[in-house]
Amino acid sequence: MIDYMKFDVMWMDDVIASVDLKPANGGSPYVINYIDDFNKQFSPNMEGHITLEELERWLKWRTFPPTRVNADQLLESLGMQAFNRWGIVRKTHGVMADDEIWLRFKEEPLTHRDVCLRKDLYYPEDDAFSATSHS
Repeated sequence: MIDYMKFDVMWMDDVIASVDLKPANGGSPYVINYIDDFNKQFSPNMEGHITLEELERWLKWRTFPPTRVNADQLLESLGMQAFNRWGIVRKTHGVMADDEIWLRFKEEPLTHRDVCLRKDLYYPEDDAFSATSHS
């Protein structure tokens, strides 16, 4: 069973942070960063609790804005009725077109290849394989 309360922040196939939204000892979400001095670091401290505001700020960075012109169509394509940042991130893994950071929820066997939006750039052999297999 997939645990949506715990996830790894990935850069390609490398874990750059681990997040526990409901740590066993209670309190606010807990983050461990595995990289230092990186502009995509999950939180400013290498390890520790973060506020819900910090989490919301990070989620906002990984979702489209609710005021986007085609927001209703995007929500519909995700099978959602209303805008909910956490719901969007759960469905999209926080994947964006302009970087290769994404979320892998605990117990998911996904790799970057599975969630990548720019497969032609990172995995051009996939296109070559599918083109030859349909010939």
